[in-house]
Parts: sequence; structure tokens; C-alpha cells
Amino acid sequence: MLGDHGIYLKGPFFYEGAVNVPLGISWPGHIAPQTVGGLVELVDLAPTLLEAAGIAQPPGMQGRSLWPSLRDGQGQSSRQDVYCEYYNAMPWHHDPHPPHATMVRTDRHKLILSHGDAIGELYDLDADPNETRNLWSDPEAVAIKLEMLQRMCDRMAFTVDPLPVRRASW
Repeated sequence: MLGDHGIYLKGPFFYEGAVNVPLGISWPGHIAPQTVGGLVELVDLAPTLLEAAGIAQPPGMQGRSLWPSLRDGQGQSSRQDVYCEYYNAMPWHHDPHPPHATMVRTDRHKLILSHGDAIGELYDLDADPNETRNLWSDPEAVAIKLEMLQRMCDRMAFTVDPLPVRRASW
């Protein structure tokens, strides 16, 4: 974070300085130099590397391969949003207490929810790229907040462990 928002250490923070980091992939002779835009999650790396190596993705692996965009030079990820979670990964944090927090981010908006606290953050990244104006309690942002909460609920549901693979309809 390098002091952004007064924070110098890792922890339960989802500001852009911590979550919006560049991803560099190089494979001379296989990937042309290019810039690929869009949203990517860490879970997308394993499927990408497996597909590039010609190895089948194992059942239950979550994530989307970026290989078609890299190989064909399409230059765009297909994700509509990205999801992050922090579930008390560093229990030595006592002030503030280590929350169970999740974040969902689209190209324009970011919603962060501290579970069990009834508090959150909502940012319009186009109008406020430095994330200084929390719209969580803004009555004019209720529709965006509801849309982002629905996205978060969906992403939380879709990250449930899909294994073992179901072998029957019951």
C-alpha cells in the first residue's frame, strides 16, 4: 500500500493499491507482445497455464483461462467483475479486529462488505479513482449498492467448493 489511505501493511484492505496489480506473462514465440485489458483474478492463472501447456483442466478447478485472449491477441478479458475475500488470514490484527470481508469490483464500481459489522464501502472508480468518497450510505447510490450486493452474493455462491464431482442426480 506504500502509505495509501494511511496503510503500510497488508491486511483486510481492498483499495486499488492492493487489488489492482499488473499481470505480466511472456512466452516468446507463442504470445505476441500486447496489452490485454479487463478484469482478471488469481484463479484464472492456473487454467491459463494448463491450457497453454495443452493440459486438461481438472474437474472442480475454478477460474477462466486467459489463453485465447493471449494466443489470439484479442486483448480483453471476459470477466464482468472480480471477487476477493479476506477471512481472518492474519489473526494477530487486533485493532481494528480482523474482519471477514469480501469485495466485488466491476470496471466502474467497487463494493466492500465487512461481514457481521453491517458496514461497507462503495466507490465509483470513474468519479473517485482514489477511493476517498464512500457512497455506502448515499441515498442516490442505493441502486448501484443493490446491484453490487447481488453480484457479491452470486460470486460468494459460485466460489463454493465444487468437489467432489456429482456422480448421480441425488
